[in-house]
Formats: sequence, structure tokens, C-alpha cells
Amino acid sequence: MKKLLAALLAAILALSCASALGENIKHERVYIVTGPDGEIRSLTDSIRLENRDGLEEIADASMLTGIENMSGGEAFARDGDALIWQANGNDIVYQGTSDQAPAILPIISLTLDGEAITAEELKNRTGEAALTVAYQSSSPLPALAVTLLPLDDAGMTDIQAENAMILSEAGQRVLVGYAAPGVHADLGLPDHFTVSFHADHADLSWMMTLISADPIRLAAREIDERLPLNLRDALTLAESLLTALKNGEDLPMQPGLQNMKTNIVLGQVNDFNHTVVKLDESAQTLKGGAEELANRAGEAQTEAETLHTALNGLQTGGDALNAQAGALLSADFQSAQAQLAAFGVTVPELTAENYAQALDAASAEKGQEAEAAAKIAALKVQLEQTVQFVNSLKAYTEGAAQVVQSADTLNASLTALKDDAAAFQKDAEKLQKNGTAKVKSTVQTTEKQLASLALPYVQRDGLYILELYEQTRDQAQNGGYDLRPEGMQAVTVYVIRTDFQ
Repeated sequence: MKKLLAALLAAILALSCASALGENIKHERVYIVTGPDGEIRSLTDSIRLENRDGLEEIADASMLTGIENMSGGEAFARDGDALIWQANGNDIVYQGTSDQAPAILPIISLTLDGEAITAEELKNRTGEAALTVAYQSSSPLPALAVTLLPLDDAGMTDIQAENAMILSEAGQRVLVGYAAPGVHADLGLPDHFTVSFHADHADLSWMMTLISADPIRLAAREIDERLPLNLRDALTLAESLLTALKNGEDLPMQPGLQNMKTNIVLGQVNDFNHTVVKLDESAQTLKGGAEELANRAGEAQTEAETLHTALNGLQTGGDALNAQAGALLSADFQSAQAQLAAFGVTVPELTAENYAQALDAASAEKGQEAEAAAKIAALKVQLEQTVQFVNSLKAYTEGAAQVVQSADTLNASLTALKDDAAAFQKDAEKLQKNGTAKVKSTVQTTEKQLASLALPYVQRDGLYILELYEQTRDQAQNGGYDLRPEGMQAVTVYVIRTDFQ
């Protein structure tokens, strides 16, 4: 039992003894004996002034009475609450007492079968018992409390504990309860512990409690020193950034050289958001261009189809003209052949290929007859004109046929272009509608939703938690029992023995 108590005492003292080198420290061990209802039966404050600087004199302050030097013969002078110790470079250990109640005291509640009972009465009773240890606070002092309760192996069975654990030491079972009295209830830390058990003439005689606010104070100091930024500034920054995201605005840059790294990150976020918007704008431009291309391709294909139809009509008309011209030429050849026969000239059937040679031969045959030769020459000129007309018409219609063929090729090409342009337009619409627009919408919506969800926590919960932290930290500074001189750090542990009888 003594080893276990010593180990727990050493642990809580270790938590409360951290300090900066070079500081003189006032260590307080306030030894208190109380009854189960918290009535103080005795109180002794044992103080050690740690003289780290080896001072010849130590300025102290104390409300204690009956001060006695426990470390040697060093004398002190007192002026009201002010003390001057002639330390001669040594630590000073002294004790005193006071009628001032400590900030926190353990209070015991004991029931048997649901009715209040004293520990003395429990010795003679059997039933289902419950013991609750709460920590009564007379001032807002957040602290850590550990209570050791020896268990009666014979009289206590079926033990159940809340905010406590059972340890064994040398065959003796000990209940170790813990709590954080004085801490705000919203932090969710226990302010009491409870043990329930079957009692059979159980003997509860005493418990030992260690209480100190210094672990909380030192933890808060460590947090403040290690944090790279002011918590309130961080909350203000978070609120401004989340508000900007919620409103779809650029994240505001932060002034000062110390915010260069922060501004780099904020700039990257803004650049990303701008890129998403520009990407969608480019996709919209591409979609508009694809739509314009599809419209123009459709118009061009329609015009090409109209031209193709017209040229087909022209070609059909040309074929008819060629047929009529061929008939005209045949008629002229037949007429010429009849006229030659009238002149008494017989020639083979005239064609476009032989008419000139045949008429030249006929002219030579009638060379002595001037009138006949002249008529044959005139006939040749007439046939030449008709043949030239027919050949020109044929050449024209052949050119028209080539134009029609080109129009066919152009129409087919423009039809394919129109189909490709329509497909490209659909792809561009899908890219914008199902791609860039969704990416932009998803990014912007997600940022706004996350900001909307997080902003109340920053504005309400974050600020409230920070205020709780600052309140707890500031209240923990006042954990000392005795007075403390300005500039001297005090470390206080309450060691409280509670007698059940």
C-alpha cells in the first residue's frame, strides 16, 4: 500500500513540478485530514522555497500562522504577509497552518439498498451498497484528482466502478478513482467517481486524495508555447477563408511577411478555382464554335445539293440538245447529199468525218461549171458551220457533265462534313455539359457545402472551445493555497486523508 501511494504521489508531483530553469519555485504540499462530509479536522501547509539562483535572501509571502523552519536555522523577518528569508544560498523548508478552506475537497456519499448510511453503520449491515466521491469546489479551480480507497476483501464483493479502477498491491486491493473537478461540464470530464458493491459488514475506514491544478496549468502553458500561431487569430483566419468559400469568392490574402507560406497555399487554391472556371468557359466556347460549324456545314451541304440538282437538270437538257443537234446535222447532211445529186454529183453518205473531203472532190468534178462549183462551196461552208455548232454544243455538254460529277463529289464531301460537324457538336456539348460544367459545379458546390458546414463550428463551437480553454488555463493559474510573491512560480498539491469514522 505504501509503495502504491508513493508511486501515485510521485506521478502527480512529477506532473506539477515542470518549470523553466533559473526560476525560484514555491512548492506547496497541503496536508489535510477531513471527515466524510469534507469537514476539515487538521491542515498543515508544508512549503519548500527552491532557491535555484542561490540567493542570499528570498522574498516570500504567506498567510500561514505558526510558521516553523523545518530545514535548518535560517531566520526570516515578517511584515504583514511579506516574509524575507535569510537563505544563504539554501532552499528553505517551512510549515504553517491556516483556517482558510482549500478550493477543492472530496465529499463522500454512501448508500445501502438506496438509503443513506454511514460507514460506521455499514459495518453491521448487509446489502447492496454504493459509494460516490464528489469533489466540492469553493472557487472555480480546474484540477486533477486521484483518490485511493483500500477495499475490504471480506466485506466487499461484486465490485463495479465508474471513473475508477481496481489495483492489487501485495495481496491488498485498492480502488483508484479519478476526476477533474472544477473543469467546465461541457468538456465532458468526470467530476466524481462511484463504486457499487455487495456489502457484508464492510469496513471502510479511510481514503487518500491527491489534487493539483498544476498539470492543467503546465499543459496549457506547453500548448501556448508550442502553438505556432495565436488561436484567436487562427479562428479569425478560418472564418474569413470559410466565408469566402461559402460565397464563391477568392480566398483573401493575408498581410505580413509571416503569412508568406499561407498566401502561397491560398494562391494555389484560388488558381485551381480559376482554372476550373476557365476550363468550363473554354468548353463553352468550343461548344459554340462546334454549333456554328455544324450550322455552316448544313447550309453549305444544302446549297451544294441545290447546285447538284440544278446541274443534273442542265446535263439532262444538254443531252436533249445534243440529240437535237445530231438530228439537225443528219438533216443537213441529207439535204446536202440531195442537192449534190441534183447537180449530178454522186458522193458517199456524208458524215462529220468525210463531208469536207467529199465536197472538195465534188467541187473539183464540177470545176468547169462555175455555178455548180460555187453552190458546192456554199454547201460546204453551211455544213462546216453546222458541224462546228454540234461539236461546240457537245464540248459544252461534256464540260457540264464534268461539272455535275464535281458537284456530286462536292455534295458527298459536304454531306460527310455536315455529319462530322454534327457529331463534333454533340461531343462538344457532352464535354461541356457532362465534363467541365460538372467539374466546375462539383468543385464550387463542394467548397460551398463544406464551408457552410464548417463555418458554424468555427464561429460558434471553435470560439466557445477556445473560450473554455482560455478560461480553464487562466483559472488554473490560481491553484496555490498560500500566497505567492510576484514573479515566483508556485506548485501546489493537496494531500487529503478522509476518515470515514
